[in-house]
Amino acid sequence: MKIKIRSLFSKIFPNNKNENIGTTLQLLNGTPATFTDFDGQIYNMASVRMCIDAIARNAAKLNPKHIRSTTEKFENLNNSLSRIISEQPNELMNAYDFYYKVISQLYLHNNAFIYILRDDNDNPIGLYPLTAGFYELKEYKEKIYVKFHFGSGNYTYAGLDDLIHLKRMYCENEIFGGSNIPIIKTLSFKHIMQEGIINAIKTTQGIKGIIKTSKSMLKPSDVKRIRDQFVKDFVNSGNESGIAGLDATMDFKEVNINPQTATDSQILNIDKEIQSYYGVSEEIIQSKYTEEQWNAFYESVLEPLGLMMGLEFTNKIFTYGQRFHGNKIVFEANRLQYASNATKISVAKEMHNYMTVNEIREMFNLAPIENGDKIMQDLNHIDSAIANDYQGGGDNDE
Repeated sequence: MKIKIRSLFSKIFPNNKNENIGTTLQLLNGTPATFTDFDGQIYNMASVRMCIDAIARNAAKLNPKHIRSTTEKFENLNNSLSRIISEQPNELMNAYDFYYKVISQLYLHNNAFIYILRDDNDNPIGLYPLTAGFYELKEYKEKIYVKFHFGSGNYTYAGLDDLIHLKRMYCENEIFGGSNIPIIKTLSFKHIMQEGIINAIKTTQGIKGIIKTSKSMLKPSDVKRIRDQFVKDFVNSGNESGIAGLDATMDFKEVNINPQTATDSQILNIDKEIQSYYGVSEEIIQSKYTEEQWNAFYESVLEPLGLMMGLEFTNKIFTYGQRFHGNKIVFEANRLQYASNATKISVAKEMHNYMTVNEIREMFNLAPIENGDKIMQDLNHIDSAIANDYQGGGDNDE
């Protein structure tokens, strides 16, 4: 039986016709409306991958919610869209893997695109991160499109309205995020340092020196033969003792080579510059942070990410009318989960009149309980609607 193979490209873009449409969009600053991912292979450098991983694995824990807010109430909606954004954005990824990949792409390329797959009623049914090596901005019938060129040779067009576009270093271009050129030079220095250390180790290995023979007036070929024989017997033979033997006609003078390599402080400064570029510290990378260090990381990196994703997801997934009626997507995080037990206990004591039982249990990584969405009020905190009756006694016994 012949197995029919259907590509993922055809599944996401079933109606793609591979026809060139539109004209190149002219940007305001006159720069080309194209973007190419820099092929510097910076993700293959351990220092870069550790920084991106630290951000992606923590940001992927943000909790996305579809909510509807009005003047009367605030609803957390449990519908198909909520399941897409919080459980399984597409058939290949769970929510954690999806957000980890998207945020990794954002910090690697300073751009991340998510294609919104919709059904015939224009409802989102899937979210797919797109990884393309080359993008072009096109204008067709007064609408802006992005032309994606994939490594397989396929290309497709997607309207900006159907793309969730996250970006960093957003300054030079009206559409795309900035390049990683400022950090490339630093990464090049790091690569040179690593190569220098490797070469220094190789240089100091084995026997190095000059062979002097008492035989006079040797031909160049004889000198070469003596040298090659010495190398064969004591260098390339796997001689691990480091001891060589010579007869009375030859003398060996060792040459000491002390290659210069980067100092520990120089390497540390390079690593700190890379970490500063991505906004993480050594403590966050190695997960040995204090409560204060975590709060600083949250406020400077995770909170801006959550705000950016919430706004972009809301604007691209919902129509203007849906947004007008209060529909939005927010990315939340329980910062108290990373606080010390002393801080958690203090918050539970002071805020129990404002937090539900399940919210307090969540701080201590405990599962919710039935009827746990109630606020436990003490007698010192009463409902403002009955405050006057409570203090004045009211007109009846009740």
